Amino acid sequence: MTEAEDTVVVMVSIGNREHLSSYTFKRLSVWAAKHGYSSILLKKPHNPLNRAPHFNKLQVHKILPYFKRYIIVDDDILISKNAPAMEDVPAGFIGACMDAEQRHTRAVHVKWTANTGFLVFDQQALHLLDLAYERGIYPYGAEDDSDKKIWGPFDQGILNDVLFTHNKIFKLDFRWNYQPILEYFIQGKGWDKWQSDRFFRLGYYISLLSPFANKNKRNIKNAYGLHLIRGPYPAFFSRIFK
Repeated sequence: MTEAEDTVVVMVSIGNREHLSSYTFKRLSVWAAKHGYSSILLKKPHNPLNRAPHFNKLQVHKILPYFKRYIIVDDDILISKNAPAMEDVPAGFIGACMDAEQRHTRAVHVKWTANTGFLVFDQQALHLLDLAYERGIYPYGAEDDSDKKIWGPFDQGILNDVLFTHNKIFKLDFRWNYQPILEYFIQGKGWDKWQSDRFFRLGYYISLLSPFANKNKRNIKNAYGLHLIRGPYPAFFSRIFK
């Protein structure tokens, strides 16, 4: 078998998530088929320690144990039809993209905060996922002001901790997991303004529909994967994202 045939792309979508996966998985499966990868929409949980649903991503290999390479994708990520074949990740490493929020992690061993919505790894890295799953939620979460804090709820804090502790993280091209709304309010007027001011939100969506070139449109056009964190309109983004 070729490397492509040994690769499985898995969208983990536990529970009633059809409002997202009806848009996102179709795109993911088309991209996977184009490059010779298997693709699966995983609805069945494997969560023996009853962790938060997000931790199912760390246990996919328990359900699908025979593939050599895994690409795990959150169900709120739209993949572009123009996305290339997956870049190589060194054996035993886990590939992830930078989170849009890089200001809050204070743990000195975490050199940059990885977002766990898009992960790439091979069989040699599975023990790292098992370790993160067994340890559970990182003890210093998003609301902790200590110098051990790692940004990100659920699986993100603990997986960052494990991967940087073992020096087994590989930085993927950010375009695989571009987080447009987070970038917009982080680099703009902040989360509180986004949450409370509908005109601030509307300004962003108008910029995407504008006939004139702008940074927001350009960044989405260049993305391989669009992570719709804080984005409640998958149909809208699916229409404008090619």
